Amino acid sequence: MTSRLDYEALVSGLPDALVGVDADLRVVLWNPAAEELLGRSARRVTGRPLKEVFPPDTSLVRHLTDTLATGESRSESSAVIEGIDGRPVHVSVVTAPLAGRSGAIDSAVAVVRDTTRLRQLEAEVRRGETLAAAGQMAVGLAHEIRNPLSAIRGAVQLMQRELGDEARWGEYTNVLLKEVTRVNGIIEMLLDLSRPVVLRAVPLNVHQLIERAALLLEEMAASRQVTFVRRYDPSLPAIMADEDRIMQVFHNLVRNAIEAMPNGGKLTLVTRLSMNPLFAKVDLGQGQRTMAEIQVIDEGQGIPAATRERLFTPFFTTKDRGLGLGLALCHRIVEEHKGAIQVVSEPGHGTAFSCFLPIAR
Repeated sequence: MTSRLDYEALVSGLPDALVGVDADLRVVLWNPAAEELLGRSARRVTGRPLKEVFPPDTSLVRHLTDTLATGESRSESSAVIEGIDGRPVHVSVVTAPLAGRSGAIDSAVAVVRDTTRLRQLEAEVRRGETLAAAGQMAVGLAHEIRNPLSAIRGAVQLMQRELGDEARWGEYTNVLLKEVTRVNGIIEMLLDLSRPVVLRAVPLNVHQLIERAALLLEEMAASRQVTFVRRYDPSLPAIMADEDRIMQVFHNLVRNAIEAMPNGGKLTLVTRLSMNPLFAKVDLGQGQRTMAEIQVIDEGQGIPAATRERLFTPFFTTKDRGLGLGLALCHRIVEEHKGAIQVVSEPGHGTAFSCFLPIAR
């Protein structure tokens, strides 16, 4: 009796989902981790054919069917299972046959592991490599472009002095100087990708920062009939951040949200302690810190999945004008804070950007 209780406790305490089926592919084992990951309670699925719980072509069903038929293990490192709410759940699946007293295979078990966080970390690494490569290219470009730009600026300034108050020529030279300044600004943005980020992190009131970003963009929002909605958690502790850098992130996200609603709408600003299991805590080297979540939500047309995957890639943009560096820089700044930035969007239903940043205590 004791060994059975120990066995049940072991199965119940495993962090990975365990799904067991008998020879008829009926569910006989469904541990608590399976309930959480696959979104179905053991009471509802136990005794049911697995093909009624998941579509027959699902990786989990196929691999367990093969294992029962052949007596051999099956594995897949990158499978997708549909959750109870229809969302795709990225998992790895490993199956193993189980023999009865006669030695014949009469059941099989699958270990299902959530790989969502692993996939996100891999994506973060790829983005980091892309940013590093873009930064190296930016340094080379800057040195090659800045010298001729300085020569052009000097020549134009000499022309202005020579031409005096001639209005027609003055208009042309002013345009030239403005364009030189604009190109220099672009070079500075490129260099931001390569410069080491030196953070001066101090405790900051996140609500004051978001309100400052909203105030700076108030006129732009009003011209597009965009109204701000605040859903702040007044008890949220201060975040640990570099004020200038994190303001750059908030300003960029709020501006993008306004631009996503050319016909007006509500722009919702949300603050709360992170409830996301992937970004609830972070280790800053002095123990675990709880994360704050700051959301910027628009009512625009949403972002297609193919575009979402490239949003933080340097030089990728969906705008008529722009270099596509804004979100890439936001990603780098948040990453340097040991935080994370996520986007959730559905075409026709708006977009929500979430920043996860460590609190100060």
